Amino acid sequence: MKKCCVLLTLLLLCGCLPLQESAAKREEARMEADPQAEQWCFHYEQLDASLRPAYASLYAGMSAFEAQIVLEGVQEEDVETLFRSVIEDHPRLFYIGSSYRYRLYADGSMVLEPTYVYDEEQSIDIQQQIDEDCETILAEIPAGSEEERAAGLYAYVIEHAEYARNDRDQQMDGFFLNGKSVCAGYARAYQYLMQKAGFRCTTISGELREGTLSAASQDRSHAWNLVWMDDDWFYVDATSGDVIQYGPHTCYQYFKMSSQEASQLYETTFSLPQTADPSQSYFRRHQFYLTGYEEAILQEAIDAMKERGDHVLELRSDPGQSEALREALVADDRIFRLLARNGIDVDTLGCAQMEALGSLELYY
Repeated sequence: MKKCCVLLTLLLLCGCLPLQESAAKREEARMEADPQAEQWCFHYEQLDASLRPAYASLYAGMSAFEAQIVLEGVQEEDVETLFRSVIEDHPRLFYIGSSYRYRLYADGSMVLEPTYVYDEEQSIDIQQQIDEDCETILAEIPAGSEEERAAGLYAYVIEHAEYARNDRDQQMDGFFLNGKSVCAGYARAYQYLMQKAGFRCTTISGELREGTLSAASQDRSHAWNLVWMDDDWFYVDATSGDVIQYGPHTCYQYFKMSSQEASQLYETTFSLPQTADPSQSYFRRHQFYLTGYEEAILQEAIDAMKERGDHVLELRSDPGQSEALREALVADDRIFRLLARNGIDVDTLGCAQMEALGSLELYY
């Protein structure tokens, strides 16, 4: 019987009070003194030094549920960056709404009025529930290397999340309380879990590059994570790894990507850290990277698929080479014969690929 491989092009889915001043100064001093503390603040570090005091004031005011927060030295064009930086560094500010108001004064000061989705008592109760859930989740993640623990949390978020729009889909409480989020909610939930596990991790907001969007979505806005693991910077996108079109399964194409790989998918208006050693990205480190029919590598990938317990063979090639790799594998039914030798006797394989990333998944 003629074997066949059904092709699916993979596309990504895609919103001057004295006490306050004192708290802000203490927060700024803490971040300056220990930037690698448990609550590492990547976006704070990216700000111009002149904006850092305002960041500390905004964070302190939001943490204290201030109705009006006085900011010094902030220009109108800096407000959005400042607000985004605080929110993305601190997923525990889930009770802050996406809208805010501000007023400018002749002396150069500004008063910003956040929107609070929950009051302080409600927020404390929800935070306590989230932290209890985190303790349970972290206890369930097997001990291992940094990569193994980060992968375990990646899989947990994907397996317990549903991509669904709702009124809490941008913050981590949407995931922890309802199991429903969009990209920002996935990213902030993963960020918070990773921080609780002792990793430096933040949320990055930007856009998907042209050619990576699904036909159903024209919204290029997206959120993913920056993580420090194995003494280097890597990128993680749990939203894109939550594949339901086939499987469904946890897709590791978007776990522990190097900056070189991630740059094929995303773009931002600010610079991001570069991966010093791309050979330590997930697919290269585990040697699931190939440019043609390389049986030893394919056998390793089949063994990994069996260990995971799914029916998806995950492979990686160079950007733009997914189709060439697919053609090499199905030529003369070679991949079908190799699968049959492993007890997987199928006549048809589905195929999903992301040319920009060079990813290829064969599934049955």
